[in-house]
Amino acid sequence: MALPPEIVEKILINCDGRTLLAARRVCRQWRTLVEYLSKKTALWEWCCLEEIPKKELTQYLIHYNRDDPSIWFFIYKNWMTWQNIAEVEFEIVLSPAEIPRITCIDVFEEFIAVGSEDGRVRIYDEYWKPLIMTRHQAEKVAKVTFFYSDSILKIVTAYPKALIVDDLYGDGYNHLIIEDVMSHSIYKDYICYQKHGGRLTVEKLTNANNDRLLEETWFARVYSPKNITCINMWNGVCTVLVSNEVRKVDYDSKNILPASIYTEKCLLNFSSIPNSVTSQQIPLILRDDIIIVLYKSENSVDKEYMEVIMLEGGAKYSKKLFNTTEVLDGTITCICLYGNTLVLGVDRGIVYFYHVPSWKHFTIKEYGKKIIIGKHPITNIVVRETKQQRKFYITSSFNIHEVIGFCSSF
Repeated sequence: MALPPEIVEKILINCDGRTLLAARRVCRQWRTLVEYLSKKTALWEWCCLEEIPKKELTQYLIHYNRDDPSIWFFIYKNWMTWQNIAEVEFEIVLSPAEIPRITCIDVFEEFIAVGSEDGRVRIYDEYWKPLIMTRHQAEKVAKVTFFYSDSILKIVTAYPKALIVDDLYGDGYNHLIIEDVMSHSIYKDYICYQKHGGRLTVEKLTNANNDRLLEETWFARVYSPKNITCINMWNGVCTVLVSNEVRKVDYDSKNILPASIYTEKCLLNFSSIPNSVTSQQIPLILRDDIIIVLYKSENSVDKEYMEVIMLEGGAKYSKKLFNTTEVLDGTITCICLYGNTLVLGVDRGIVYFYHVPSWKHFTIKEYGKKIIIGKHPITNIVVRETKQQRKFYITSSFNIHEVIGFCSSF
């Protein structure tokens, strides 16, 4: 005997997200009941907040309009779909844009920015229609980044020794230049950059009377023989690797002051790797809790390794070391972490997709999907998520491929 709809509602309102997705597929009546509850209550928002790890959810929300209450269902559905990458349907599309010597790429909303060796930055819409082309310097573009400041979409172009901040539809002349920059990181409307001499600065970009102003939030100086290896801004925390010491500062805190001390410090003990391999050690801060170190050798015959360092707060951390030569068809040239998905690109044009429910149980052998993109080294991987798909823009020096993962229709 079928249950009355009122009883089914009371049952569903207490279910987790996985059960609700399954209920939608029972029959039309159950699907209608779930959709009715979704409109009547914040059902899917509760599921997202309770089940999706906070650090993952932070990344997903960047791609959605927070004023649209329906986003929570799609966020949860996409997150659940990518729990099993082997079942995700992929489509590979070659970009029609002809761009010489691609060096970097970024995507945001419906915009795509591509930098090249000749110093040009080309901006397209999502259908690869050309919109803007700029060239501030005749040097290689190291990095391009979109970000919002006071509701104005801007783009930061990084050259070998300077950062240039401009409005997306600016006149090409009224831009802000930060000189003598060695490395930088951007999150929302904050910029952290390192200058020669070891000065590290966090600044917030604002617009006052249509003029771009940088408000210094925090600074520090790192003296020799130590040096800043890499920096990463993420969700209110700036993580800095100084030689083998991790330092953190809460740059978005109300109590932050210039020259104030770091909120956390952690001394790392990197793994002992044979000298033949450690001719090159490349650390990457993927998030405020994950650092990956690549141990490479100039001799391609030697083995190469990847070390995953999991920061646990304070001075505590754990780590895992993998021999990538035994698993991957090539050496790692690019790494992208998006929510629960880790993507590794190698020098033979192959991309590996991993689902990472827990870094402590992560193993490099268990990749969910292996996709051959081409024959050239993968140099950049960025992600755009929509309600129906995750689209990975994967570049080499010569081509841009869109690898589209379609989400299940629950």
